[in-house]
Amino acid sequence: MAKDYYDDMQERPSWRSRTEGQRTKPSRGLIWTIALGIAICVVVIVIWYQFFPAQESRTGESPKTVVEVLPQVEKIIDAPQVSAVVAPSTDAAVPSATTSVADAVVLDTQARSLSDRPVVGGPSSSVTVQYADHLVASGEDLASIAALYNLKTQTLISVNQIRNIQAIREGVTLRIPDRDGQLYTVREGDMLSTIARKYSPSLGWKTLQEINGLKSENILVGQQLFIPDTSSTSTKQLADVAPIQFQKPASGTITTLFGQPYTNPATGTSESIGGILIVGNWGSAVVASAGGQVVDAGYEVKGRGRFVVLSHEGGYRTSYHHLENVEVRIGMTLSKGETIGSIGTSGTTYERPTLFFSIEQSGIALDPTQFF
Repeated sequence: MAKDYYDDMQERPSWRSRTEGQRTKPSRGLIWTIALGIAICVVVIVIWYQFFPAQESRTGESPKTVVEVLPQVEKIIDAPQVSAVVAPSTDAAVPSATTSVADAVVLDTQARSLSDRPVVGGPSSSVTVQYADHLVASGEDLASIAALYNLKTQTLISVNQIRNIQAIREGVTLRIPDRDGQLYTVREGDMLSTIARKYSPSLGWKTLQEINGLKSENILVGQQLFIPDTSSTSTKQLADVAPIQFQKPASGTITTLFGQPYTNPATGTSESIGGILIVGNWGSAVVASAGGQVVDAGYEVKGRGRFVVLSHEGGYRTSYHHLENVEVRIGMTLSKGETIGSIGTSGTTYERPTLFFSIEQSGIALDPTQFF
């Protein structure tokens, strides 16, 4: 019995080993089964990702749609800028569904054209001189109107042919140029080049042509040209209201017009002349341009020379410089055409007898050629 027991004990390990060997084989199969399952899953996943991205690409049109919509959104963003310009119209401020970008551009162009109008009195974007009308309001005078447009008083006087400062009152319409200057009336023998040289050597006839909007360099006698940065003529409304009539004070040729540059004999500097120069013959009489009273007379070695100043009704004053001799004295009342003296060169280095003649009203110089 004991042997059998021990034999039995000895046989158990071999049985156990056989049993374990039999169990090992199923474990390897299980591993392979699991591996095969994993492989199948991988294949399924690969097939899934190969299949469904294609579906996604077919159903993924929405992202492409978003990309196409973005430019439309940019156009909508631009729309308020257009509608803001045309805000006075409620319909324009809210574009309809049929409004196109091209329509918006047209509206914007029209709006910009409003700002293209010349700013009177300011720097002008146009070469050709532009004018605007100003209706004189209560309390306004020539000086305040000139300041309003940033212009010189002389510019308004010249352009509007003003012979009576006191005529500037409520209800009168003035022409306002967009820059300082004067109007010049073309005379016999004038050319654009000679006119330009009279007022400014640097002006040039081509510039003068462009400023006046001329199609060619041909000009006619009596035609009016605007000369920039000086002062002379236009509105009939004010031309005939002067309370007094003046005549040319001496026979001879007007060599320097009102507003032209000339050398002041007193200072030797070039400046815009506030009157006119008349060149005549020795001994020619100088007469009172209008009836008035002698309020000043004297002699300056360099400058006015022998001079006489007359006061007239309406606040006017006339001055006569460079006389050879004087035949009146302060306080005398003279009639129109009565002799004051004779033409000369006193106070100057002129070689020919030359009379300086000016007309002022309320201290403002006027163009004498507008009176005779």
